[in-house]
Amino acid sequence: MHGARMESGEIPLHLEIGGEMSELNVPVKGISRRSFLKTTAAVAGAAAVSGATMTALAATDEETAGDEEHEVVCVCGCNCQGNCSMVATVREGKMVNIRSNEDLPYPAYERICMRGFSHANRMYDFNRVLYPMKRKTWSLEEPHVENRGTDEWERLSWDEATQLVADTLTYNTENYGVRSNCVLVSAGNSFAAYGGLIAGLGFANAFGFQGLDVCLDYGDLVGIGEVTGSGWDFNQRNMAGDYRFAKTLLIWDTNPPNSQPHSWHFCMEAKDAGANLVVIDPTYTIAAQQATKWVPIKPGTDPALGMAMLNAIIANEWYDLDFMREKTCAPLLVREDNGHFLRATDFGEEGPAQLPEYPFFGTLLLQGVKAGKVPTLEESAHYVVWDADKDAWGLINDVANPALEGSFEVNGVKVTTAWSLFKEHMAECTPEWAEGITEVSADTIVELARMYSQDTPSTIYAGYHLYDNCEEMGMTWACLAALTGNIGKRGASIGHLGKSKPTINMAGLAFPAGLKGLHDELPWLHLPEVLETGKLKGEDFPVRLLYNIGANPVGSYAAQRKTIEEILPKIPCIVTNDMEFSETCEYSDIVLPCAHYFEYDWIQASSHTPFLYMANKVADPIGEAKEDVEIFRAIAERMDNEAAKAFYAKSNEEMMRMVVDTEKGEPVGITFDNLKEKGVLADRDENWIHWEEQRWPTLSGRLEFYVENPGARIDIGKPIDKDFYHMPTYHTPFEAYDESEQHEKYPLYHYCERTRWHLHTQYNHAPVLRELDPEPYLRMNPVDAEARGIAEGDYVEAYNDRGHCVCKAKFDMGVRPGMVSSPKGWHRGAYVAGSYQELTCDHLNLLHMNTSFDDTLVEVRKYEGEVR
Repeated sequence: MHGARMESGEIPLHLEIGGEMSELNVPVKGISRRSFLKTTAAVAGAAAVSGATMTALAATDEETAGDEEHEVVCVCGCNCQGNCSMVATVREGKMVNIRSNEDLPYPAYERICMRGFSHANRMYDFNRVLYPMKRKTWSLEEPHVENRGTDEWERLSWDEATQLVADTLTYNTENYGVRSNCVLVSAGNSFAAYGGLIAGLGFANAFGFQGLDVCLDYGDLVGIGEVTGSGWDFNQRNMAGDYRFAKTLLIWDTNPPNSQPHSWHFCMEAKDAGANLVVIDPTYTIAAQQATKWVPIKPGTDPALGMAMLNAIIANEWYDLDFMREKTCAPLLVREDNGHFLRATDFGEEGPAQLPEYPFFGTLLLQGVKAGKVPTLEESAHYVVWDADKDAWGLINDVANPALEGSFEVNGVKVTTAWSLFKEHMAECTPEWAEGITEVSADTIVELARMYSQDTPSTIYAGYHLYDNCEEMGMTWACLAALTGNIGKRGASIGHLGKSKPTINMAGLAFPAGLKGLHDELPWLHLPEVLETGKLKGEDFPVRLLYNIGANPVGSYAAQRKTIEEILPKIPCIVTNDMEFSETCEYSDIVLPCAHYFEYDWIQASSHTPFLYMANKVADPIGEAKEDVEIFRAIAERMDNEAAKAFYAKSNEEMMRMVVDTEKGEPVGITFDNLKEKGVLADRDENWIHWEEQRWPTLSGRLEFYVENPGARIDIGKPIDKDFYHMPTYHTPFEAYDESEQHEKYPLYHYCERTRWHLHTQYNHAPVLRELDPEPYLRMNPVDAEARGIAEGDYVEAYNDRGHCVCKAKFDMGVRPGMVSSPKGWHRGAYVAGSYQELTCDHLNLLHMNTSFDDTLVEVRKYEGEVR
């Protein structure tokens, strides 16, 4: 590999392989497929020859075998959120091996996956960004955006780079307003309580820059949150260990053996104990292979299946009447005039209450800060019900036997119980109706309803329903739980993740400037309109800078060609912090090298496991990479904001102590010193139950399967149809359904599958993973291939109006006829042409504002062009 010829527009990067220095090339205009496959294969070959497949790019010479080495406890920080605690072996200052940490408070959470094993590859990746760079023809005065992707790069010193970023931020603030600087923060680095993602959010808040919402994986959260009151926060279900206690476990719209292998064994333990393990998925996945029942549903129609299950539960009276009376909105009275619940305070001088819209807040972090407030019985005492014994109205806390059904009149206001409205609303959603939509038989739907409601406790292991009707999917899941009492109990929960950590306090790092003047985030899916019109909610809103922090919008977001050709050219400056030279780096103006999360100390506190972790530094950063906090500290020093400077004057340890050393944590032994000493502290029970107190953060404190004042996830000044969203109401996907305008031209449903080899667009270049999964493909059923004259292994082109991608066809009988599947996460350069992300749909739904990646139709033909 020495003396490799540089192709036009490539940058030499030096890495150590087997103790030797090798020169590798990172193409400026995008890693070509030929370069990508050749380079990863070469590095993988070097690793194999050295006998160090799992520790490629690390020193392995025999002469160093006897040298002193040591181990460091660390954490996998990627946002699968498995939070696997690991032990790294360090030799001569380099990480050479990784294994799972066997010393955990709860051994059941000891896991590691193939991605975790590949971290030595990823740390010393040929695609690492080693030093600050600027695009050669870019300047603040003349940005030359037309040269992005083809320009040469200039290496900068850190002083030059941070001064340039600071000058640009200051210029934009003085001439266009502070919010003209837009910050997009995602989880491409550590998903942290200190460091990584939280550092990026704090940077934006410290200066008052405009935050951008990623619009990823939030859709069904909105629907669940409307019923539970948790807004669109992820913190919804019991701890993963609680899966073991379910008698019926619905694995719905997800394939955990690939996406969350650390949790899958809990599901298998439930199955081994005799549980119904039901997988609802269009494709025959690894999870489906292990299921007691597989339900192959038509893509995008899952909400109709859930609504028909609700219909069957109601028709067969399989609901839990006592739970509904005591814990849900069933007895609450809904006003005919405004659709709100009747409150005794409605009859005062001020009249009916002015209600906040669900889900309340326009930034994700504020969901945890504010939306988690559970009202006391006294705070919700003003709700009116109908006293079935006295045949008169009364207050919810005073009436022993509230009517669950009926219409009444209270002080001249016509009202109906929420349960009556719900029963009437669901009456038409019969199993026979759903069979015609989902292609799941009516008998199967009834059996699923019986299992879920009768073979209890039951848990819904929810995936991300990436279609335009995703909010109805989430709401339907929550309604199933509300009617049957399968929530807040041992073995019974719904949704994603658990609850935010109870003892720590991230507010000081996330909001260093406080909440005063905080603005709603700008949804990425709304950014094209803002760039086109220069307006946000009717006011001037120039966007002058996009700062990507652990974010890869070019690689990870839908309608990739539109992003490259229409969105980014309208922004004069693009800055990216990243550890790898991603597709977004290729189209940036300034690139700053970010350290891998094994190259600095940070704290992991995601709710997926019952632990708080000290993620210790394993090795020094390669090249000139710095952790995000250090980058922001250097930028702050060069800007005229004394409050921000004071915040960044705190040391890293002081910031970490702000998070961990709290009044709630100290009595249970959770302090920074203890965490530093032990590495992992348990902060919840092993099988912790969310909402075990059976009160929820809705205004009533009850599960509200009738949503009285639905609202958009983020306010962008566009109204929604509130009447439509009071209760689950089926609507088709935006594009991927048989009757859509696109279906005649593009008859194949296109799905983006999550594989075990990628995490979004991370791990693209890890040689050990590329040995096992060498190039992208399009999975398709042989029936569809034969009809198009395609043989297995042929190169094919999938295409629609948004773009195309060219890769090998891979036959799979487990893929439903009429459907094709692309593995998620592949770098654009790995394709012969185009990318799977050129195909995906970026439609903006005004309620959930979630990217509906799978709401996509394509056609496929054999590729006749040249393959290099």
